Amino acid sequence: MKLTTLAAKFLRIGATGFGGPMALIGLMEQHFIKETGDLTPEDLADGIAIGQTLPGPVAVDCATHLGYRTRGVVGAVVSTICLILPAFVLMLVLSPLYFEYGKVPQAIAFFRGVGPAVVAVILVAAWRLSRKFVGDIRAGVVAGLACAGIVFRVNPVLIILGSGLVGLLIGGPKKKPEPEAQTEGAS
Repeated sequence: MKLTTLAAKFLRIGATGFGGPMALIGLMEQHFIKETGDLTPEDLADGIAIGQTLPGPVAVDCATHLGYRTRGVVGAVVSTICLILPAFVLMLVLSPLYFEYGKVPQAIAFFRGVGPAVVAVILVAAWRLSRKFVGDIRAGVVAGLACAGIVFRVNPVLIILGSGLVGLLIGGPKKKPEPEAQTEGAS
């Protein structure tokens, strides 16, 4: 992939990806895996894992990883800058407008209307990603309990440790099926 193509994709994701990290990651999946196949789902999963481990925004860390996977260190820098640049420019433009007109009833109504749309974008992205990474009912149970922990503001360390414990208690690792014994004379 050309560096200009990588930059254009991340500029587009940064400019159209409203709804937080899940929406941005969903767009990365769409642009790099589904549309072009430039990266694998495993590359995206690695980027998400790295993003959750490192300090800073998950989506930015994931974009840095994906840029690195496609074009090395230069790709990592370009993808990070291009993902952040549209939001930075938008904040530069909207901040003075908000301070000037933020108390106007029409502006308040606009921001109240945007909220549900952002929630819908996040839910759609979370649903698409969960279908890919939650493979069976046991993983679904663990994911559901972890989500409940997040909703009830449980300490993230406790969520991770509890998820591991629940995973062990409800089945542990999958067992490989044993090969059936062949009977004599069977063809």
